[in-house]
Amino acid sequence: MRSVPVWLMVCLGVIFSAGAPARADSEPCQSAELFAADTPPFELPADETIAHNGASVTGSTPLDGVFWSPQLQRATVERSREFHLCADDGALHTAAEALRRQFGQQAVLTFAYLPQNAPAANAVIIDVPLVDAARFRDALAADPAARSRLRGGSVTIPDHTLVLVAGNDDREVARRVVGEAGGDWDAAYIAYGRSELVE
Repeated sequence: MRSVPVWLMVCLGVIFSAGAPARADSEPCQSAELFAADTPPFELPADETIAHNGASVTGSTPLDGVFWSPQLQRATVERSREFHLCADDGALHTAAEALRRQFGQQAVLTFAYLPQNAPAANAVIIDVPLVDAARFRDALAADPAARSRLRGGSVTIPDHTLVLVAGNDDREVARRVVGEAGGDWDAAYIAYGRSELVE
């Protein structure tokens, strides 16, 4: 669904990756993304947990997750990971909840790709190439609306692509913070779907 694969938003909101979501060989794939904090060893056990809960992992991308902490009143950066999945809505939620419980995470963010005008579509996922994580952190911290509405984003470690998951009503906030972070909105790839923060 994305030409190049958000950020995990700990509160809400969070890639361009080296590879786009793939389709399963034997059946149609409902492409989706799952974002979680990554504390090694994490990737392989997480793959197993996701598979055991009805979703298929087609790949993953390491991220620098940038999050605004209301408690600390500052933006923090932590290693995160985006899992590219084939999963229906039920399996996506179940897998996210299982990961959250198993690894003691505050929240796990999911995004299921849908047509733009689908009734369930409530968000967009935005990939912006060549954005520095530190510069995005500073832009987020300096923008009160972005802090409260987006609350974070991710930058892919392989190719420095900013990933934002934003509500349908927050696209202008996303556009502004992308510019403040030095990103080129005209180069952004935008896809539509449904996001859920599983807490």
